[in-house]
Amino acid sequence: MSELDNILNVAIKLAEASSSCAKEAWLGDIAVTYKADGSSLTEADLSIEATWRDRIRQQFPAHGILGEEYGSDTGTSAFTWVLDPIDGTRQFGTGLLNFASLISVCRDGNPIVGIIDLPLIDARYIAAEGRGTMFDGRPVRSSRQREIQTARISLANPESFTGDAAHGYERLRASGRLKVFDGGAPAYGALSRGLIDVCLNGTDLDAYDICALCPVVTEAGGAISDWAGDSLTLASSGAIVACASFELHATVLEMLGQA
Repeated sequence: MSELDNILNVAIKLAEASSSCAKEAWLGDIAVTYKADGSSLTEADLSIEATWRDRIRQQFPAHGILGEEYGSDTGTSAFTWVLDPIDGTRQFGTGLLNFASLISVCRDGNPIVGIIDLPLIDARYIAAEGRGTMFDGRPVRSSRQREIQTARISLANPESFTGDAAHGYERLRASGRLKVFDGGAPAYGALSRGLIDVCLNGTDLDAYDICALCPVVTEAGGAISDWAGDSLTLASSGAIVACASFELHATVLEMLGQA
């Protein structure tokens, strides 16, 4: 078994182990607290990430770990695990459906493994470098849509588009055939299986929100970057965009970059 295969297998087991915990917590009495920055926090966020960290340290003691809830542990290898136990805690804590658990592994800062786990339906998007994207056990591909006029567009929470980013948001909102809003990480999974053509997020993202999305999108034939068109890495934060084809991505980047 190759090193990448071993890492991917462990990542899948982490997702499988946490899925029932997240689902049970969502079905129960959810207690929500708030961090200093105003973002939501639940016990599921803390317990899932703590379990993940323990298992990663047991399997790969030299690997680094970056998680939303417990910060960064620097490793001594090229690999860093990037973890968001409940991406969309705002939705999770209000009993809504569009949340996910995100697991990624970066090599030298570049995302090479990505999992978008959907606990409520016990299904997940799984992608690894050179191995394509799988959903619910089958390979999936993006739509390869090229035209913005007929694109299906997912736009994040409007409050996340601040300053100049608000202008790009309005241009995308006025485009396309169909719009959906605040879809979160599941929208990027839907792009990988050909159901959405453009995903746009504003300036409020961090690496643990971003890294797992990258292999899921690119291994399915899509494109993902920041709004300047630069590749996303462990050091990335802020606004991102993903598209079903490179041609559509170029069109959207041009629209976002207009003064």
